[in-house]
Amino acid sequence: MHVVLVGPGALGSMLAVRLAPQLEKKGETLSLLDHDRQRAHRLAEEGITLYRNDNRTTIHPIITTDPTDISGCDVILLCVKSGDAAKALRQAAPLITEDTLIVGMQNGMAHLEKLRRTKGIAVAAVSSAGATLTAPGQVMDGGSGVTRFGLLSKTPSLSKHLENLVALFNRADLEAEVVPNILPRLWEKLFVNVAINALTAIHKRKNGQLLTSCSIRNTMKKVVSEAMAVARAREIEIFDDPIATAFAVCRRTRNNTSSMLQDVLKQRTTEIAAINGFIVDEGKQLGIDTPVNAELVRRVRKIEQSWQAAA
Repeated sequence: MHVVLVGPGALGSMLAVRLAPQLEKKGETLSLLDHDRQRAHRLAEEGITLYRNDNRTTIHPIITTDPTDISGCDVILLCVKSGDAAKALRQAAPLITEDTLIVGMQNGMAHLEKLRRTKGIAVAAVSSAGATLTAPGQVMDGGSGVTRFGLLSKTPSLSKHLENLVALFNRADLEAEVVPNILPRLWEKLFVNVAINALTAIHKRKNGQLLTSCSIRNTMKKVVSEAMAVARAREIEIFDDPIATAFAVCRRTRNNTSSMLQDVLKQRTTEIAAINGFIVDEGKQLGIDTPVNAELVRRVRKIEQSWQAAA
């Protein structure tokens, strides 16, 4: 099996280090496709290092910015930001055949239709595993979690590549499974992201620090409640108690820097449109008010605009 990982950010770098050795044991390959030529050159020279449980592991993967340099591809792991998914799919297009498994690992829902429109076999994945990029090629493991995969289109049978990919994740000690309906799981992750990401970015707090403020906890409850109202209107199955789950994730990942806070600290465009913004847009279509989510979108947009004004 040849796995091509697109996007060596936090999640992509963590997965590369965890998966590559397991592929090599079976004589299989992991390649990286990047859009940034300078970063690709640096990673090719210096490798990617993962810091996990007081251990350090470094790999030196095959990495390129030109998809024609890659011979054959069974699985594409799309690990870019939601807003970059369409561009990444265009870059990877020469690698995609009807049998290629294309796995989107983005936050939110905006990327799903883009995956469905590809020539390959579209799969959505949702993972509670975390990672923090401290520098290009330097990533801190953010804790274990389950990764769930689900086909986005009906196929006569489960793709062999998907079975092999799930087995690969499990060999790498990344708990994984295939679920028959991935949408409720994507919403389950969305509830957590809606509760945590924007607030960590606005208040410059790590996940666990959100719970130290009564005001912030109250806002978390409100944004999740709005998101649940939208999900119910879309007839999405809701598991457990999303508010309690969001609080539990904050406690479990208390020392983690959320992806949105990482973006804000590095003055990069955030995924606010794909998370809280998605809830606002869905609410408008359904006639459901989502004022608290809208306010968080406004505040994060204001932060982004301050960089543009200063540039």
